[in-house]
Amino acid sequence: MGAKKILVLVLGILLAPLFAQGESASDLNAIRTPLFLGASLGFGSGTGVGTERGLGLRQIEPMLGVWLPGLGFARVGYGFFDFKENADNGDDYEVEHSDFDIELGIHLLGQFYLVGNYSRVKELSDLGDVAWNEWGAGFGSLLHFFGKAMLFGEVSYRWVLSHYDPFADKKVSGSRLQFNIGFATYVF
Repeated sequence: MGAKKILVLVLGILLAPLFAQGESASDLNAIRTPLFLGASLGFGSGTGVGTERGLGLRQIEPMLGVWLPGLGFARVGYGFFDFKENADNGDDYEVEHSDFDIELGIHLLGQFYLVGNYSRVKELSDLGDVAWNEWGAGFGSLLHFFGKAMLFGEVSYRWVLSHYDPFADKKVSGSRLQFNIGFATYVF
């Protein structure tokens, strides 16, 4: 999927609540507990910053947490994605990418919210293993449907803290963008 298509898709999800009717009070009253389960696809501009991997799918992340409609949320997720990396000697290495995310959000205007996150990221391969921390901040929007389910889209800026990258054979740090598209449903 090209960068323009991903950007149009994310913007469409973020702007959908402007054109949709808001949920009724009876829909929100149907939620007995704010506990939810969900998942998202994360598209980004690279993972460890040490090598340029271009724009594309970076993680598939199941998540769970607490989401209070109109107030905010706290959620945790475990994202994963495997890819191939070319080494200088011409060999291809399979890289197992995973990250543990903790995210907090607060609603500002209706369905629009600000989100902050912390990620512990790991990449495992035959060439070497690497782990680093990321901090992020961004914004998102959601669209409720069927009373207990929602779609959401987010854009966040991530700060990648300094770490050794075995693929680049040097210490790297930097920043990147990530776009998340996901769904969630309340448990009760």
